[in-house]
Amino acid sequence: MIHGQQQGEAPMPRKTQGDNATVPARVSKSSTDYMREMRLRLKDAGLVKREFWIRPENVDALRGIEKALRQPFLGERIKLEDFMTENTHWTISSLQKALCELDLVTQGQIELDVTEGDASGIRLTMTGHGDLPIYIAVEGEQILADATLIEVNKIKNVQTFNDVVLRSRDLFPLSSVGIEKLGDGQEVYCLFGALSAASSLTVVVQEILTLADNVIRAADAFEDHFIY
Repeated sequence: MIHGQQQGEAPMPRKTQGDNATVPARVSKSSTDYMREMRLRLKDAGLVKREFWIRPENVDALRGIEKALRQPFLGERIKLEDFMTENTHWTISSLQKALCELDLVTQGQIELDVTEGDASGIRLTMTGHGDLPIYIAVEGEQILADATLIEVNKIKNVQTFNDVVLRSRDLFPLSSVGIEKLGDGQEVYCLFGALSAASSLTVVVQEILTLADNVIRAADAFEDHFIY
């Protein structure tokens, strides 16, 4: 579903983090670039692509199996619940500390930076997804995560694209599509998700990984609508 920012709604992460959050640290890339880089890195790592036909209710299970099979061996799984107790609400500081202790971060699969400005936030660089940046903010009772899909001015036909996106909600579980204006005035399509600030770290990490996967999936699905 396509969303625009409404008065009174919690702002998206990059809207509350000052200029540092809206000026890219690297050369600007599209979601298609991240998709291509991710595929190249997977190929360079010796992984091979396979296509499977499964029942729709098993899609989430297959995604988890795929991630496990990318590892050289299946060791003991991380118990993410150990990082957070029940009935505790995350702050940006406590969430940052918990994320920093994850194997995904310590092993370099995710790079973590803190953004400063009107309100601090977290910038995650998903190295396993072609260095895709994801922005995290904690606003009251919500944790917000968003990532850029494509700049609005790089869409061939906005009306046609919006119609396609509105009919594609089943392709991107846990994520919504919106249009966001960045600090420099540029409008972008973004994928975003929101969850309770009382969510376990397991759920938070699942949201982040699902969002990253959905951006890559959206770039692949909508590639014909993009201007290069």
